[in-house]
Amino acid sequence: MNLEEIKRFMNENLLTKKEAMEITGQSLTAFDQAVATGRLKPFFERGKGRSTVRLYLKADVERYNQERIEHLKKYGRKP
Repeated sequence: MNLEEIKRFMNENLLTKKEAMEITGQSLTAFDQAVATGRLKPFFERGKGRSTVRLYLKADVERYNQERIEHLKKYGRKP
């Protein structure tokens, strides 16, 4: 895999926290809780403290969001 292929993969498949939150429609607190409890795991994580960089696989975020919506519907809450 050359550098251009890596860049293409990253652009097509990796999301920042903000981009992932736009897909899930969650608040910062709710999104952070999903990560903290392991319901959504970063694909890439580097750094410590406030300088930590986390990137999420788009497919993982979409899967998590679908599971989240199904859970909300099951318990009669709006997604």
